[in-house]
Amino acid sequence: MIPYDQPLFWILACIGLIFTGISKSGFAAGAGTVVVPLLALVMPLPAAAALVLPLLLVMDARTIWHYRHDIDRQELKQIVPAAVIGIGIGSLALGKLPESALQLGLACLCILFACWQPLTRYLSQLRGASWLWGGLSGISSTLIHAGGPPLNIYLIGRQLPKLRWLATTAVSFGIMNSLKLLPYYLLGQWNQTLLLTAVALVPAALLGVKIGHRIQGNISEAQFMRFCRGLLLASGVILLTKAVP
Repeated sequence: MIPYDQPLFWILACIGLIFTGISKSGFAAGAGTVVVPLLALVMPLPAAAALVLPLLLVMDARTIWHYRHDIDRQELKQIVPAAVIGIGIGSLALGKLPESALQLGLACLCILFACWQPLTRYLSQLRGASWLWGGLSGISSTLIHAGGPPLNIYLIGRQLPKLRWLATTAVSFGIMNSLKLLPYYLLGQWNQTLLLTAVALVPAALLGVKIGHRIQGNISEAQFMRFCRGLLLASGVILLTKAVP
């Protein structure tokens, strides 16, 4: 299941995790989807998603610690209930829906909203927008750990200060990834080899978080917003290349 004897696996895993850690702690997880597609090049997608989940929790915990004083609890009250419902829906579909279909739909949304700023801002402020994007984030996060783009579609329009955005996103995904442990466990997604491999990859995950935390302090809020849109676009392109052979 895990090609741990292949150097390419370790190279792709380390690159993907470092980039994901940077994204989580420096740019609000906009490119967090990159690690699963990279690993899916050398192993089954369900196994890649199962391997990454414990590592995401490690990165979430470290990122939350960095930004624990900037959490926007009002935004969390809007996002988390919808995300929980989305996780429930995603759990029912876990292993049943073709990943390519979800990847294709999410890729189109990412690219559209990254390139069309007025629409993104408008939709994020519609009544019920937090339920729509929070729910979609929960679903896509459960299935392929691609919850960042839908959540950022909502948060981009909210125009939160940089540190508040980073903190709120970190807590949102910390909660979501914790809840995802149950359906992954019940479906028997983990084995001893996979968990030991995840432990071996923890240093790469923490290195990415450390780099991201240092980078964000040198970037203005305007640059941060532009970069988030760029990561949203990049996430869409990555998902599109995976969905369309």
